[in-house]
This record gives sequence, C-alpha cells and structure tokens, in this order.
Amino acid sequence: MGMSELDIFVVGAGGHGRVLIDILRRCGVTVTGAVDINPALHGHAVDGVPILGGDDVIFARDPSGLWLVSGHGNVPGKGASGLAGRRGMYERFIARGYRFMSVVSADAVVSSAAVLEAGCQIITGVIIHPGSVIGVDAIVNTGACVDHDCIVGPHSHVAPGAVLCGGVVLGAECHVGAGAVVIPQIKIGAGAVIGAGAVVTADVAAGATMLGTPARRVR
Repeated sequence: MGMSELDIFVVGAGGHGRVLIDILRRCGVTVTGAVDINPALHGHAVDGVPILGGDDVIFARDPSGLWLVSGHGNVPGKGASGLAGRRGMYERFIARGYRFMSVVSADAVVSSAAVLEAGCQIITGVIIHPGSVIGVDAIVNTGACVDHDCIVGPHSHVAPGAVLCGGVVLGAECHVGAGAVVIPQIKIGAGAVIGAGAVVTADVAAGATMLGTPARRVR
C-alpha cells in the first residue's frame, strides 16, 4: 500500500499545522483530518480540514493505515519537551507504533546529497545544501538556509530566515531564532536557544541561551 492510499492526519491545529496543511495541498496531498488537545476546537475546521477530536481519534485507528504530520511548532520556554510539546507528542505516538511523514515544500531547494530523517519538515523557501543531515522531527522553517555539511539534531527548530553556515552542528532540541546567523564549524549543545537576530561566533554549551551580536550567554 502506497502513502497516497493512506489517511493523513495533522496532529495540532494551530498556526504551524495550517502551514503544513497548505504545503501538503500544494504538493497534491489530501489531508484526511486534524486532531488537537484543545477540546474547544473539536468539531470545527482549519482551512477546510475537519478537527475530529483529540489524540483518542488517532489511537482508535490501526497505525498501519495512516500517516501522521506533526502540527506542533517549537517555541523555546513553552514546554517543548513536555507531553503537550513537540517532542513529547512525537514520542507519545511513536511509542504506540504510529509513523510521522516528512513534509518538504515544493519550492524548497534540497540537495540530493542531503539526508532528511523521519518526520522532519522543510518549509517554504528553505535551502539545504549537500552533506547536511536534518534530524528526526526537526523543523527548518520559512526561508532558512542550511549550508553544506551541517547537522540539525532531532526535534530542533531552525526558525524563519535563520542561516547555518557550513559544518554547523546543532544538538537535539535546539532553537535557532528567526534571522540568526551561525558562522561555519560551530557546535551548539542540546537544548540551547539562539535568540532572534543573534550572530553566533563561538561554540555554545548545552542548555545555554545566547543573545546579541556577537551572541553572548544570558541567564
């Protein structure tokens, strides 16, 4: 059975979910429905896609008969690792045997020598160059650029307009804010946050928050 024959559900009916629904439609993919943990949304629709209920709607279905798309964004300080956050949601469904499909916008430029791992999302206008690896469930958001030989760790988010120069390594669950620039060969530890517009010129410790130009650690 091919992917086109399976039902596709978006998990999370907020703004990021809407972006993914739009990208899938422009790629000719029909979205069966959406689910959301907010009961106030149940019975409504998002851009014509019905919001069918909460997670139980998915759990009532055979995992082999559908694909999931993560509609959760990744905002630092908003419980990204918690049960309601992106990684927590992803792991909750994976533990029950469900699968997340990768989403690649039709107008993204992705090298054939790049590696896109399961569930990652490449949004409108992104450029990804050869040798780069985009990790499980990671987001490379609108207009971001990932140069050659970068690694974007699992569940990380490269926000709109951010630039990773060649050979940058992001650990798991990092957040690189909108318009930030990371110069070549920099290593950024797991869980670090790079503020919007920051310019990173030195390695970043795990869990650090970096702001400014050049970026400096803040507490």
